[in-house]
Amino acid sequence: MFKRWLRRIHLCLAIFLVFFLVNLSISGALLVFGKEVQYQVQPAHWQVAPGAAFLPLSSLVAIVEEGSEKTVKKVQLQPQKDKAWQFQLDSGQYINVNPFNGEVLHRYAKQDSFYGFVMAWHRWLLLSDDTGGKPLKTLVSIASLLFIVEMVLGLWLWFKPKNRLQRLKINIKARPRVRYYQLHTVIGVFTFIPLLLIAFSGIAFHWQSQTKMIIETLLAEPVVHYKHPVIASELNKPLQLDLALSRGIQSMKQGQLYRIYLPVNGEALKLRVKMPDEFFAFSWVSVNPYTAEVIKTYDASKASLATRIWNFKYTFHTGDFFGVGLKVFWLLLALLPGTFAITGLWLFIKRTRRSEIKSIHLHNHCQVK
Repeated sequence: MFKRWLRRIHLCLAIFLVFFLVNLSISGALLVFGKEVQYQVQPAHWQVAPGAAFLPLSSLVAIVEEGSEKTVKKVQLQPQKDKAWQFQLDSGQYINVNPFNGEVLHRYAKQDSFYGFVMAWHRWLLLSDDTGGKPLKTLVSIASLLFIVEMVLGLWLWFKPKNRLQRLKINIKARPRVRYYQLHTVIGVFTFIPLLLIAFSGIAFHWQSQTKMIIETLLAEPVVHYKHPVIASELNKPLQLDLALSRGIQSMKQGQLYRIYLPVNGEALKLRVKMPDEFFAFSWVSVNPYTAEVIKTYDASKASLATRIWNFKYTFHTGDFFGVGLKVFWLLLALLPGTFAITGLWLFIKRTRRSEIKSIHLHNHCQVK
């Protein structure tokens, strides 16, 4: 009786989640190679011919601000030298610039790019209200949480009966219904842990305090966030962006500069850096933009285990930490949640129809007698 109720709950969750899981699966799979696709779809907006050296940061910022009449908020660099830099304005608009000659290649809102569109689809199903809110963002996180519950129920349904190991096999010659059931079970069991962690890391983007508390509780140590220093604005002194940038890079010689945050409201020039032992850029350098003095550095690769695991969530969620082969595997994993929901419903429908046919045959047989 208990097992029957678990099956019913498993089925009801699949019915409720099928819309969300199909959308999350397709958009998640597209995001795995989203940036690569974006570069291929609009190469003129992203591709540049590498030159001898980049233009000074101050010159690039001046070009963008003069052409847009807006203030540059941050600059996104690219690891490949043949890719444009992205300048984000305080209006929210993005501008792609050739860092070697200052040529403006493309002006756009983030959601108008392929990667931005798929990201919005994946995280809040594209729906925004008049105030810029994302009303479905919480519902997407709830769906991801319920998917974890669904996986746990599915694993329990496999684990509870006897001969569980013997049922981890697929008979290719079996009838379609039996074969699909075996595929559903076997693939679900073997991908349980990576899918569980992918779903959890996805939830962590929205419910940060709750998921962070889970990590801190399991590891018995806090997750530490870097706090940027605040400096007094020196109105009589001009900004020394180029010297400040140069000294900031020198202070973390082994790191790779990933993003530049321009100084606003008394803040320092903030450089986000990827150190050799990091999978993603979580190290920082803070520089006084008026004196070019390096105020503070933070090497996230030497942080506590809880902090490094917390920082790893984005890279793990996207599968971008062990080369192209892993990303292909992550793409296949991304397609599984929607596939599980659809195949589970299909198996239920086939089982229901089979039961109805048996009932009709039994009824007819009784009438004949």
